[in-house]
Amino acid sequence: MQNSVTDQAKPDTRNNISSPRIVLLVSIILNIWAIGDGLRRAYGIGSVLGFSGSMLIRLWPYALMLGMVLSVYILTYTPWAKYLEKIINTIGSLITSLGQLNWVLFLIPILGYGYYRLSGLSLRIIGFFDPLWIIGHLALLGAVFLWGTNKVSPSVSNLVSFTFYGCMLWIFSFVPEINDYPLSLGWSETSRYYYASLFLSPIIYGRWVPLSSLHPSRYLMQAVPFLLQSNSLLFHRFWQSFIWVLTTFSAGYALSRRLKLKDKWISFGLAAWFFLFVFQGPVYYHLMVIIIIVLLGFDKDRLWRSLLIVVLASLWAGISRVNWFPVPGMLAVTLYVLEKPQEEESFWSYWGWPVIAVVVGLVCAFGSQYLYARISGNPVEVFTSSFNSPLYRYRLFPNEAFGPGVIMMIINACFPLLFLLLWKLIPSLKAWKILRILALVSILGALLAAGLIVSMKIGGGDNLHNLDAFMVFLAIITATIFLNKFTQDRETEKKKVGFIQLPFIILAVLIPLNFIVNSIVPLKNYDDESAWGVVRQIQNLVNQRTSGEDEVLFIDQRHLLTFDMIEGVDLVPEYEKVFLMEMAMANNEAYLSNFWRDIEEHRFALIVSEKLTSRIRPSTDVFGEENNVWVERISKPLLKSYYTIFEFPEYNISILVPKD
Repeated sequence: MQNSVTDQAKPDTRNNISSPRIVLLVSIILNIWAIGDGLRRAYGIGSVLGFSGSMLIRLWPYALMLGMVLSVYILTYTPWAKYLEKIINTIGSLITSLGQLNWVLFLIPILGYGYYRLSGLSLRIIGFFDPLWIIGHLALLGAVFLWGTNKVSPSVSNLVSFTFYGCMLWIFSFVPEINDYPLSLGWSETSRYYYASLFLSPIIYGRWVPLSSLHPSRYLMQAVPFLLQSNSLLFHRFWQSFIWVLTTFSAGYALSRRLKLKDKWISFGLAAWFFLFVFQGPVYYHLMVIIIIVLLGFDKDRLWRSLLIVVLASLWAGISRVNWFPVPGMLAVTLYVLEKPQEEESFWSYWGWPVIAVVVGLVCAFGSQYLYARISGNPVEVFTSSFNSPLYRYRLFPNEAFGPGVIMMIINACFPLLFLLLWKLIPSLKAWKILRILALVSILGALLAAGLIVSMKIGGGDNLHNLDAFMVFLAIITATIFLNKFTQDRETEKKKVGFIQLPFIILAVLIPLNFIVNSIVPLKNYDDESAWGVVRQIQNLVNQRTSGEDEVLFIDQRHLLTFDMIEGVDLVPEYEKVFLMEMAMANNEAYLSNFWRDIEEHRFALIVSEKLTSRIRPSTDVFGEENNVWVERISKPLLKSYYTIFEFPEYNISILVPKD
C-alpha cells in the first residue's frame, strides 16, 4: 500500500503526484473488485446472457466511479498533472492546518462503521454498496487525515490506515461474543471453559478430574480467569477474545521487531497486516505462543542459546496440536536460512545446526506430549486417536458442502504473497546458495502438504485453520525477503518496489480485509430471562428425578456445573460433547464401548444433551459425514436406551431419562 516500503525515510511528497496515484490505484482496484463480485453473483440466475438484469443495473455506480477515477489516474501522467498537484497541495494544507484534530477524524470513520455493523442498522444507501468497497474508501479517507497529522508520510499512511481499520474490524467482530448469557452461544463455545476448569478441578469440583487431551495449551491459557477466582461467563468470554487479539498482534509485533524497521509506522503497519493475514486461518492463540517465542528468542549468532528457545517452544507445541510439533524447529531453521549466509561454509558446517534443531524440537514435543499424557489421567491412546479419522478428498475442491474448497481458499488468501515473494526472489537467485532456497521451498511445501492432508480429515475442511502453519511461515518469509531483510551469500542490488508489484501489495491487504468485513455480525439481543428459565427448569428436573446417589450426565451445557448454575450434581467427567464427538469421528472402539455399556446399563438417571436425531444426511450437506457419525455412534445408542422427557427446541437442549 505504499510507494516504497523498503525506503525507511519519510520523504515529503506534498509536491509530487506519486502518493495520490496510489490512492487512485486503490480506488480503481476496489471498483473493479466490486464489479467482478457483482458479475459473479449475477451470473446464472438471469436471462441477459445468463446474468440477472436487475443485479447488473446495481453495478452502474461502480462502473461510473471506475471511469472517473481511471480518467484522473491517467491525467496524472499528462501535463495536466501540475494542476492536480496544486489542488492536492491546497487540500493538503487545509487538512494539515487541522492539527491534532486529524487523529479524531482518522478514528471517526472506522468507529462509525463499526457501530453501524454491530448495531444492526440498515440504511439503504449503505446496504447498496459492497462492504469492502465502503471500508476501503473509508480507509483512504482515514489515510488522508493520518497524513494530516504530520506524523506519517503520505504513502505509509495508506498502509497504516488500511491495516489499522482491519484490526479494528476484527476487534468489533469479537464484541457480540462478550456477554453473560447463561447458555452456550455455539455448538462447542462453553465447552472451552469447562475444559479450562479441569486444571483447577480440586477447587472447582472438589476432586481431581482427568485433564483435556485436546489442545491442552489452549485450555491452560483459558484457565487464567479461574486462577483469578472468576466465576463470570462474561469475563471468561472477554478473556478468550482478549488473548486472541493480544497473542496475534504480539506475533506481528515480534516479526516487525525482528526485521528492525526504522520507520515505526511501517513497523506498526507490518504487525497489523500480519494480524489481518493470519486471522484468515484462523491461527489459534495457543499456537501463536510458539511463533512469539521463536521470533523473539532466535539469534543466529548464539545458536546454542537459540536451541534452548526451540526446546522451550517445542515443549509448548507438545501440548498443543500434533501437526505443530515440528513448527518450532522449522521456524528456527527458516530464520537461520534467511539471516545467516552459507558463503563458503561446508555442507555440515552450515546445515548441521538446522538438522539438530528440528530433531531436538521433535523429540521435545513428543516428550512433552508423553509426559502430559501420563499425568493427565487419560488413556495414552486418546492422544493419537485423530490419526484414525477418515479423510475426504472432496473437501479440497469446490463442492456443495464447503463452497470453493480448501485449495481455492488457500490460493485466494495467499496468491498476492506468492507473487511478491517470487518477484523478489527470482531475480536475486544468483545471490543465494541454492540449498538455502530449496530449504525455504521445502519447508513451505511440507507445511502446505501437511495442512491439506489434515484439512481432509473429518471435522475439518470448512476453513483454513489446518493450514495455519503454512500461512504463518509464508507471511514471515515474504515479509523478510520483500523488505530486503534477508542476508545474501553474494551481494547484489536489491530490487525496490515497482509499479507491477503495487496491485499485489494492495491485494495482500484487501483480501484479508474483505474476509473480516464480511464476517461481522450485529449484536444479538439474547433473551437472558428465558435462558435462565431453562436453567431453572433443568434444576427442577434434577431435583425431581434424582436422589443423592444418582448420576447426572451433562453431555451438553456442562459449563452449568462449572459455574455453579446447577446445584446438587456431581461432575461426571466422561462423555462431554466435544470429546465424545472426537472419539466418534476417530471410531475409538474402547472409549465408545464404555459409553454404549454405560448407556445400556442405565448408569445415568438423567442426561442433558443437545436435541438428538436419527436422521442420516447426505454428504452434500455441510458436515454431513460428521452428523452421520454422531447419529450412528451416539444418537442411536442413546435413543435406544433413553427417551426425551423434556425438550427446549429453541435452545437445542433435550433432557433424557432411562427407558423402563
